[in-house]
Amino acid sequence: MFEHVIRVPFDMRPVFNQCERPSFNASDTDLSIQAQRVIELNTLGEDIWFETSTAIEENLVDKTAKKLGLMNPQDDFQSMLEFKNIKQLGLAIEDDVVIMHRGKLEACFVAFPSSWNAGEKVGKSLAELHKPIADNEALVRASEGIMRAMCSGQSYHRYAWGISSLDGYSNHPLYEKPEIKNLEDLTFRVEHERTMTIIEGETAVFLIHVDTYPLKDVLKTDFSLIKDAIDSMSDNVLEYKNLNKVKELMSEYILST
Repeated sequence: MFEHVIRVPFDMRPVFNQCERPSFNASDTDLSIQAQRVIELNTLGEDIWFETSTAIEENLVDKTAKKLGLMNPQDDFQSMLEFKNIKQLGLAIEDDVVIMHRGKLEACFVAFPSSWNAGEKVGKSLAELHKPIADNEALVRASEGIMRAMCSGQSYHRYAWGISSLDGYSNHPLYEKPEIKNLEDLTFRVEHERTMTIIEGETAVFLIHVDTYPLKDVLKTDFSLIKDAIDSMSDNVLEYKNLNKVKELMSEYILST
């Protein structure tokens, strides 16, 4: 079921493939997900978003919304919606939004992060954003090339996955994570990451769509795949992704059957 998401052996290489240009319709946004994004904003505030003076001066948010094709669902003539700030854009669609401009992160709204705090990333380059990641050598080396590809006019995508003891969409580091005691209570998270050029050679948006599944259901079809991936991870990656206990529990399950 998740063969397109999980690679074996696991590594931290940034494997992107070309894809169609992302587009959105505000009327298609799932209202329950939108409500959760509002809750995250009200709960965590500036720990999930920022917009620099450069982003405001360059009108990067509205340019991004127009490239995404966001239309006014109430308008018979389907006029483009106008977005005055990153919060409005971040609440209008289901995806988290990261806007890179001239090599730096100038605006983002990340309601459903995978263990990172958007409010701490103001003005960072891709290489700087990748520094905290375990086994990050390939990611850091590839950062400039990824940025060039993002601004090339072509769109790219990839998948990332994780396992969390939190049961919601967000895996924000400010949330206290329950101790992992058994596999049945865990959540399998999938991030579908897509890029789109906003201004060729200069500006691009990175979109992150999060889906979650009860791990117990995923293990019915993909136990061996997930175990093989986890068993192939380095100690640094296991620690970074908080999977040491999951690895232990999966091994215990095999021995008990």
